[in-house]
Amino acid sequence: MSFVTLFTTVSLCQIAWILFGVLWVVRKHDEIPLLISTLLFYVFTFRFWALLQGWTSPVDISNFGFDPVDVDSALTVQAIATLGETVLLSVYMLAQRRRIDVPRTLASPELLGWLKPRLVALGVICILVSLLARRSVDVQVASGKSMSFEVSSYLSLFSLSLVGVAILIAALWKSRAFRLGGESLLAALLFFAIIYLTFQPGMRFQFLGWFVAVTIILSSGLSVIRRAQVLAIGLVGALALFAVAGALRNDEDPTVELQQSAWERFAFAQDANMLDGFVLLRQVYPRLLGYSYGGEHLEIFERPIPRRWWPDKPVGGYMNKLGLITADTGFTLGISPSLFGSFYQEGGLVGVVLCSIIYGFGFGRLVSFSTRIVPLAGLLIRGILAAAIVPLLRGGDLAGIYAWFGMSFWPCVLLLWLKRREFFARIPNWQQFADGVPVRLERDGSREHSLV
Repeated sequence: MSFVTLFTTVSLCQIAWILFGVLWVVRKHDEIPLLISTLLFYVFTFRFWALLQGWTSPVDISNFGFDPVDVDSALTVQAIATLGETVLLSVYMLAQRRRIDVPRTLASPELLGWLKPRLVALGVICILVSLLARRSVDVQVASGKSMSFEVSSYLSLFSLSLVGVAILIAALWKSRAFRLGGESLLAALLFFAIIYLTFQPGMRFQFLGWFVAVTIILSSGLSVIRRAQVLAIGLVGALALFAVAGALRNDEDPTVELQQSAWERFAFAQDANMLDGFVLLRQVYPRLLGYSYGGEHLEIFERPIPRRWWPDKPVGGYMNKLGLITADTGFTLGISPSLFGSFYQEGGLVGVVLCSIIYGFGFGRLVSFSTRIVPLAGLLIRGILAAAIVPLLRGGDLAGIYAWFGMSFWPCVLLLWLKRREFFARIPNWQQFADGVPVRLERDGSREHSLV
């Protein structure tokens, strides 16, 4: 098969998944497949096209001994990623067949009344602690400490907790829990404070993820046309801010205007270099390092342990494992290979297929479960998943990504756990609840509680 034929076939396959995603939103009111297929199209097919047209340059780390990114390797990687995408989305759609209907009543007034003041207090506390943590990190870096090896990640990443707070605020806003006037103004101020504290070049993928999640939450339950409008506005805003955050990283040429730089980075897929990262990863596995065979995921449980408690804790990332980057180099370097690159690291093509099946099934069952519980809890679960998908699809150092999740979503998990009986009450007839008909919800084995 010629290059043109294979590239066209693979690209059309990714476009077809976007169309399936649009159809899935219309039929099931579920944005997850569309989110996944659109992101993967951008970082693989569009990135490849931008490289072919000369709009951008491939990643070059030949000074570390890596071969340049060539056309044949890029095409192979695009095909592998499309295979993984096809398996993941197919399994997802088989595991998640339920239509997501979001009623006007998302939770009982008692539950919303309990949650609102605690969320506001939690948001204020997290904002203040984030400011203190940021100041502490700046002081340590100014004193000469390495940001990557000598500054506690719990300090540098604490502001990620505001991601969970933002999702909770959006869910309560959707629930109409904030009264017009002072309460709505306070919620808006908290939200803008979160934007300010999380809008950083180094956390642009996390920022994009939670912004997309909030957009999905606020658009839930609307008509198809109205939902499309809200999603379009939110996604355009998210991508614009993402591009600006990426442009702020480039301080090499101060004469280039920020607006022009941001547009070029987005239009030419300069930040979407996961295709390049996957090509580079395949030069390492299995030639220089053996397949992980699940070790990449096992590292998730090791990462939370501080290195001061475990000085010999294994390092993550193949650049660290190869010894190309150490605490003495004074810098970090890593080109994300996408989630499917991480799967490839686990076991080659077999790893891509098996992990895609597991993730697709897990995502599908999680979303399906979210439709059977109190709507507010279901909305939170789907928001968390949407926020997690963006950095997860970026891939590379899965243990670090899951550490981000822990730092980001603990506010949501904490509140879900504290009121787990109310949040996870199963709805025996979802359609009646969606239509506003009073439904008795089973809280435990012996008592019932009505939410409407």
